[in-house]
This record gives sequence, C-alpha cells and structure tokens, in this order.
Amino acid sequence: MDIHSATEGAAKGKLLPIYLLAGDERLLITRCADAVRLATVGGGPRGLSEDLFDAKQTTGATIINACRTLPMMAKRRLVVVRGAEEMRKAEMEALLPYFEKPEPSAVLLLVGPGFDTRLKLALVAKEKGYLVLAKAPSEDELVPWIEREAKARGVVLEAGASESLAMAIGPDLSMLSDALERLQLYTAGAPVTTRAVDDVVTPVRELPAWGLADAVGQRNLGACLSILAQLTAQRQHALPTLGLIARQIHMLAKARAHVDGKIPGALASVLRMPPFAADKMAALSKRWSSAHLQRAIRILAATDSALKGAKRGDARVLEECVIALCGGAGMGEGPLR
Repeated sequence: MDIHSATEGAAKGKLLPIYLLAGDERLLITRCADAVRLATVGGGPRGLSEDLFDAKQTTGATIINACRTLPMMAKRRLVVVRGAEEMRKAEMEALLPYFEKPEPSAVLLLVGPGFDTRLKLALVAKEKGYLVLAKAPSEDELVPWIEREAKARGVVLEAGASESLAMAIGPDLSMLSDALERLQLYTAGAPVTTRAVDDVVTPVRELPAWGLADAVGQRNLGACLSILAQLTAQRQHALPTLGLIARQIHMLAKARAHVDGKIPGALASVLRMPPFAADKMAALSKRWSSAHLQRAIRILAATDSALKGAKRGDARVLEECVIALCGGAGMGEGPLR
C-alpha cells in the first residue's frame, strides 16, 4: 500500500489491523505512525491501551499476547514495535499466524524503515495489504511534493522557489520540511522567493556534473546556470566538467548524423548506449543543426584553451561557455541567428 493512502486513511479513521511500515523515507513513516496512533488511542500521553516494544528485546509471542489483551478506556489497543527490521527471524515467523487472523480490537504497528521486503513476513504483509512502503519522491515528483507541503503549512512559494529548494536539498523530505519551516519564519508570512531560499537554505545536494551536460543538450540556459553555480559550490573541477559537456556534444553530433541518414545502423549501437537513451539523444539532436554543432565545437575548443590558460576564473569561463552553447554570445562566437 502507498504510504500516503495509509496516512490519509488513518486520518479518516479507516484503520488496518496491522501495519508494517518500511522504506527509506523516515518523515513519511513518522507521519503515518502518528496518524495511526491518533486514530487508535488519541494524541495524549501513553495510556492503558498502548504497548511499545523494542523489536530486539521482545518476542513474537509477547507481541501477540499484547494484541489479544482487551483495550481499556479505548475502542482498540495499539501495539507498536519499533526497529522491526532488527527482529530475529524466528520471532518474525512467530507473528505469521497472527497475520492470518488479527484481533479486531487491536492495531499492530510494526515500524521498520530498513525492513527487508524479501522476507516472508513482508511478503505475507504485502499479500494481506498490510505492507506500507515509504519511498522518497522521484525527481519528477519532488517539486509537486514541496508545493503540496508548502500549501499545507500556509506557505506561499513564488515562481522558482520550489525548484530552488529541490535543487538545493534534493529528495530528503525531512530536510525539505525543516527548510520550509525556517523559510516560513524568515519571511514572516510573506511569499517565499528564490532570494529567500538562497539566503536561508544551505545547499547540501551533490549534483553530478552530467546534469549540466544534459541541460546543455536541451539548450536550457536557466538550468545550466543553476547547475553550474552548484557545481562551483561543490568545488567540481572545470576540465572534467568540460569533458562531459564535450562528450554530450559529440553524442549529439553522432545522433544528428544518424537522423540525417549519414551514419547507417541502429543508433543504440552507434552511440553504445541503451535504446531508450539513444532515443532521447536522437530527440535532443533535432534541436541542433549542423551549423550549431560546428559552432559548439569551436566554443568547446576556445573554452579548453581558456581553462588551460588560467587567465580568468574557471567558473566564469564555464559560465560563458554554457551561455554560448545555449545560443548566446561568448567564447569568440556571436549569438545564434
């Protein structure tokens, strides 16, 4: 089951008899566990209808006995097992009969972020609909998650702020949540701008240099400059970065020649890359004419010479390079016509 569905269901009072919370995103696991606890026994101090166990120090039989104990002053008893991934295999297997016939008056909450989902207990939980996975959002899902989180907090994000946050932090939801809280305090209710993100949030995300090469292939100047600024902050060496850009241009030139019918054979074989990647390269190459590619090669040669000459800062040289590659003037070339 998707963790968002499990959390929303618990918030509406629709509880499962068993939850096995697993996955790599601890913020989502914590929120789901909190929602289950609130729906089961309320949000106050631990009471007579709540048991908390450490998986390493308990047994399957003890957990089952707790689940079969009638609740006091509540409709259900909540039995929480922390560190479920550290439970001994024999104790996990001791829980299997309970998964077949759980008590209707209890909710068993097994919290194990690192739980191995290949184990029998996880497989049975998945079959029964009790396995709840907390996955970090993909790159495509990250900005929408930030915007939903901001809306839930009453934080207004101006254009570009969510993208700046995503690029600075990456898919660590706990850090993103903390950053939004600090931005909310910093702006005191005013909309969060990209400048505010730069002022408040320290970039922690390590961007691979090939991200810049990909942005160059798309001729996306805004993305190029943003990624280049972060690579500079990461102290990424300029010449290897230029090498990756040069490889991208070389691949685009090959793909363009193949599209134009000048190179026979399957493109994936020509480029020595998987078919899906070759198809992407072919699509990108249509944005580059032969004249653009020849110009790009001159720009790369001038950039290489400028970096080795060491008369200007490397960051400035690379910045002028990507501006020129994306169509602007620079590195001895005028703007694209």
